[in-house]
Amino acid sequence: MAQDIIPFSEIKTGMKGIGKTVFEGTRVEDFQVEVIGTLEHVAPRRNLILVRLSGGPLANTGVLSGMSGSPIFFGERLAGAVAYTWGFAREPVAGVTPIQEMLQVEDKETPAAARPGARRTSAPLIGSPVALLMHPEKLPAHFASYFDDLPPPGASAPVMTPIATPFLFNGVSARAMEGLAPALARAGLVPAQGGTTSRSSTTTPGAESKIVPGAGVGIKLVRGDVEFAAICTVTYRDKDQVMACGHPLLNLGPTDLIMTTASVNGLFPSLQESFKFASAGEEVGAFRQDRATGVFGYIGKRPRLIPVRLDLQPQMGHSQAYAFDIVDDPFLAPYLLYAALNGILSNEGKDYGEVSLSYKEGSTIRVSGEEDIQLRNLFAGDLASLYASGTVAFLTQILLNNEYHPVHVNGINLILGYSDERRMARVERAWVSKDHVRPGETIQISAILKPFRGPEVTRQIDMQIPDEVLPGRLILQVGDGLTLSRVEDEGEERDDFHPRYLSQLIWLINHLRSNDKVYAVLSRADNGILFQGQRLPNLPPSIAQVMVRPQTRGNYLRLWYRGVAEETLETDYMLTGFKQLTVDVEE
Repeated sequence: MAQDIIPFSEIKTGMKGIGKTVFEGTRVEDFQVEVIGTLEHVAPRRNLILVRLSGGPLANTGVLSGMSGSPIFFGERLAGAVAYTWGFAREPVAGVTPIQEMLQVEDKETPAAARPGARRTSAPLIGSPVALLMHPEKLPAHFASYFDDLPPPGASAPVMTPIATPFLFNGVSARAMEGLAPALARAGLVPAQGGTTSRSSTTTPGAESKIVPGAGVGIKLVRGDVEFAAICTVTYRDKDQVMACGHPLLNLGPTDLIMTTASVNGLFPSLQESFKFASAGEEVGAFRQDRATGVFGYIGKRPRLIPVRLDLQPQMGHSQAYAFDIVDDPFLAPYLLYAALNGILSNEGKDYGEVSLSYKEGSTIRVSGEEDIQLRNLFAGDLASLYASGTVAFLTQILLNNEYHPVHVNGINLILGYSDERRMARVERAWVSKDHVRPGETIQISAILKPFRGPEVTRQIDMQIPDEVLPGRLILQVGDGLTLSRVEDEGEERDDFHPRYLSQLIWLINHLRSNDKVYAVLSRADNGILFQGQRLPNLPPSIAQVMVRPQTRGNYLRLWYRGVAEETLETDYMLTGFKQLTVDVEE
């Protein structure tokens, strides 16, 4: 039966009531509430009740992180949820979100919201969707600033903020948590080492009965060998419908997050911000809305998740297998994947020094109804783990936030080779066996590689000059995949080109060059253009100029060079270095 409510218009200064929350374990306790004022129109159609709290440990702790959503009652009527506070407050004073405004979230729930559509990310992808992958050194900064563009969750005066939400890590090293904490704190989440009372996705009979007003509730984002969960308090329940928190988690709108029970293991008083030590418990439902006045969900629903399986294969020792699932939210999933992988690699590897990681055969991202994405690359150096986790996370971000149509990732399978070495080498020199050739001839391309702390080695690549190539000078580029791709993109202004279909985007991703191969690319000058994904080579200059003027970004791409032939040489190094040669084709 629905709880009787008291409208905001009836709230008066001096009214006294009670609140409900959990201070220890799962037992819901009362605390005292006195209204000290009301604030109208703190935001469009938003009001706030100002209250002073007392009772229990609140005199020592003040308002606790994790109390968000604690219901406030006057008599038998529900007024709202504790949701806001002030930093360094001398008294436990809080802002209460009126329950009428919270219940409006139910009106936003539609069948379509059960599967959220694509959201733009907090870091908009500018230019080519895969451009950032050509600069892996920028990936850590991309995810470190992931939440920076989210609008601030506050709803009133700048000095008042939503009560921070405890964000619990389980299975993640303290060092990895330190790296993730600044970005999460900017999003209003307080990282804490936590635990879980249950690892099973099967709900124990009767567990849903624990979801009552005042009880703790978990919003789990990752489950399995790595677990992430936010903790707040249940405000309202009507049959299978649940409202909690009183303020947004991240204001995601339609979403699909795991609802769990929660228990409080202890309290941490702090002058800056006291919080509850808590644990997420059994799964009981799914949160389907994350809005300005709280989170809303259903008991008994199951969210859609993305399974991730990791097989970490060290050069020495036994393989380690990990399994975890991340929520299928287009905004959150890429960051959660990045954070979880970092946590595992920090636990099993090391945070500093010489290390190399490689995607081995069988590493894939499976997209429903589309070709699998094949992951292949090698990263070495101090930031190798960040590059390896950032690459697969960024690819997931590209897919889930593509501009064509919503997609479902069926699963991510990673087989990572690991060694405590800096497997890096530089292309020092390159030359060809002959620089005057005829069509159909084969030339030998020699490259000298200088490994990190190792002697130089000479490797050869055989390349056949195509029979149909016309006489003239050809450009031969020899080097690592990243540098070669950057050079090509600068020459062809490829930032103006975008795939027209999801299948084209996946094809583009699957044909990205990797770091562990020496590439030899033969090309020649070209007056052609790339028009709506189709190559039109060797156009007369007058026609090419007419077609690209006026330029329409995204439809036309001027081709300065046309590929003639390409060969590769596999190595077990992350390569750097680039050399450019010329070859003259004779009649």
